This record gives sequence, C-alpha cells and structure tokens, in this order.
Amino acid sequence: MSITIPGALSRLDEPGHRAELYRAWSAARASGLADVVALEQIGPSRSPEVEELRRHLVVGLTQQRSIDGLVKARPNLFSSLETAVLRAGEQGGTLDTSVRLLATFYTAEYKRMLRVRLRMGYPLFVGVIAAFVATLPVLSRNGWHGYMWAIGISLVALWFLGGLVLSILSGMAAAGIVPTRARFVQVLLTALAAGIPAGRAVRIAVDSSRDNELVRHLAKFSEREVNTTPMATLFAGCASIPAPLLSQMAIADATGDYLNTIKAYADALPQK
Repeated sequence: MSITIPGALSRLDEPGHRAELYRAWSAARASGLADVVALEQIGPSRSPEVEELRRHLVVGLTQQRSIDGLVKARPNLFSSLETAVLRAGEQGGTLDTSVRLLATFYTAEYKRMLRVRLRMGYPLFVGVIAAFVATLPVLSRNGWHGYMWAIGISLVALWFLGGLVLSILSGMAAAGIVPTRARFVQVLLTALAAGIPAGRAVRIAVDSSRDNELVRHLAKFSEREVNTTPMATLFAGCASIPAPLLSQMAIADATGDYLNTIKAYADALPQK
C-alpha cells in the first residue's frame, strides 16, 4: 500500500500494465515469434512489478527453461490465475489461448479499476479544499504570507501522505458486492476457458475474488470436496452467490458445460 497519491493511483493502473503485456505477447505469438523474442521485443513496462515479471520470463526462456518452471520459481510475480492459466497452457499445448485469455481478463479488470479511479476524484477534491479551509486560522494569526505557506505545506502533506487514505478508499470501492462478484465470475470463466478443472477453477476464483464471505464459505470444504462436489451444491447457502448464479451453476452441473452456461450469467452482469 503506497502512502503517496501518485503511488496509490499507479496501483490502480496495474491491471492495465498486465493487459498490455499479455496483449502484446499474444499478438507476437500470432505473428509466429518465439516467446523469448516476443517478450524481448515488447520492451520495458511502466510498472516495476510487470517489468520484473517480463524480465524474469525473458532471462528464463533465454536459458531454455520452461514457462511452467519459471512460474513456479517466482510465484510472487504471478497471480494465482496467471500461474494456473500459464501452466495449463504450456502443459496442454494451448499457450496461445492462455495468453489471450489473460489479456482479456486484465483488460476487463483495468476497465473496472478505471471506474474506481474516477470515484477517487471526489476525495481528492475534498482533500484539496480541506487544505485551504483547515489552515484558515493561520490567516488571522500570521496574515496572507503565513496562510499561503500553511496551504503549501498542507498540499505537500496531502500529496505525500494522502495515498494511504486513497488506497483504503479505493480498496473499499473495489470490494463492493458487484465488483467482487464480477471478479469471481470473470476469474472462474477465464480458468475454465483455459482448460482448468472446475474444482481448481472454483478455488482460484474464490481466492481472487477478494470477497471475504466467499473465502469463509469455501474454507468449510476440504480440497477433495471442492474438486468433487457439484458447483451448485458447493455454494448453496453462500450469501455472496445470488439465486440466478446458483441456478446457472445447477444447469452447468447437469449439462457439464460450465463455461458457456456461466458465461450467460456473466454477460448479464451490470458494469458498475
């Protein structure tokens, strides 16, 4: 969590940087470039985290190591979804699909974060106004010269320390019921589309959702139960799973077509 305003805002751009990486990688693969050449040609990312991930892949692939091995070697660089999708893609010979799926997922995540970023304009505006109002007593004591100095100090403090409050507020905005449900469904669909088994896909989606209720609910089940219990049964009674989604899960359990059945629900989700 960054304490500066630029740092807090840059964290909201992180999905966009990952989307750029995977889009460029997918386009390069479609053009027939080898992965190491593609990742080298993409060039440095503006995000230190994404750039570290890119360089790790470039160096490892230059040494002829597998993507599976590289992901396992530095798990802190990859989200649980990236880890599962990239490994499944290499092991199943569908890395083209895996990279494209990650590009699509992070593009959607970035769009959600843009909406959160827009909402942060209000607290920033309030913070600037507060810098002028809270320092008014200085005007009567020290005149305009002292008042302007007080405003300047307040604005500098806001710039370098306001990121803490902004990070908390943006985290709360991103953790609303609609965003967490949308993220859960999107991660679930991405994992399923990558060929990851339903039970493993559910685990990744819940862990990635940032929904405390979903995490608590799934914690009641063993790993074996998560992998063998029908999805609708698994989530029955969970407050974070609405009745329409539970119905879609039941249909998916009956037909075995989890991807297309749940996608119908995802397509109808409000974009807030």
